[in-house]
Amino acid sequence: MSINFEALDLRAFISVVELGGFHRAAEALNMSQPALSRRIQRLESAVGAALLERTTRRVALTMVGREMLPLVRRMLDEFDSSIFAMRDLGSRRAGLIALACVPTAAFYFLPSVIARFQAQ
Repeated sequence: MSINFEALDLRAFISVVELGGFHRAAEALNMSQPALSRRIQRLESAVGAALLERTTRRVALTMVGREMLPLVRRMLDEFDSSIFAMRDLGSRRAGLIALACVPTAAFYFLPSVIARFQAQ
């Protein structure tokens, strides 16, 4: 069985729930209501169950939707944290530094410089 959905599908689900409907969620996500509806349908298809009960007046979580909501929030929190951590890691420079200096500087001056460098 193939699980086929995107992080934006998960964000769409949370937006619909938090904002109380497709119209507000579509505006908040800068997408059309049909595009938002397709994202929710794709997520429901991947899960194999309806997540939302839709009427002309309101949107409510199904039993599966209620169970899934905290899981989706945790997944997105972990996903966002991972992306931020990788960005931080990617922005750091890694490698070897070759340093040459006279023995007196190596003994008296260099240890404090290296300690400050490592602290950064």
